[in-house]
Amino acid sequence: MKQSNKIIDFFGNVIRDHRMVPSHISLYVSLFQLWSRHQYQNPFRVSRKEVMKLGKIKSFATYHKCIKELHSAGFIIYSPSYHPYEGSLIEIIDFESEDFEKSKIVHDQKIVPDKKISFSVPMLYEVELYFNECDFQSEEANQFYSLYESKDWKLCNDQPMKCWKSAARNWISKLKNSNQNQNQN
Repeated sequence: MKQSNKIIDFFGNVIRDHRMVPSHISLYVSLFQLWSRHQYQNPFRVSRKEVMKLGKIKSFATYHKCIKELHSAGFIIYSPSYHPYEGSLIEIIDFESEDFEKSKIVHDQKIVPDKKISFSVPMLYEVELYFNECDFQSEEANQFYSLYESKDWKLCNDQPMKCWKSAARNWISKLKNSNQNQNQN
């Protein structure tokens, strides 16, 4: 009975959190179902493929975006696994615990007003995915990521980056121009 209250508490919290959309709910419900299969033990391992299938999520980008946002909103604790045969660790948060209240306060304080844009450093896989969607190799994404990582995600004028995708589009545009120039010579 206690476990069913947790899902009810989740829906109550989702109603109050304007950032949560149906993809987040679908993902959380699939994680909750997997948690029940693991006899409600925290943390438990999950396979991205299985979670996406249960949550009816087709896009890797949507999955990664939603799982990171559920983590940052304080609904789960997500520890990604970079090993292909070992699932990521998930911990379902108990909404009635003092830890949840503390983490919720911290997460709520980090919310930035909609008018101000805040930059968050992308994960390498996000950059690779973006470059692959633009028909470029992961090698180019790695070079882009390494360069800006070494520059602490600052632009050439030492200004902080506002949008890494904008910088990536610029990078890709320069690559296309240099490839065209090489083909003409």
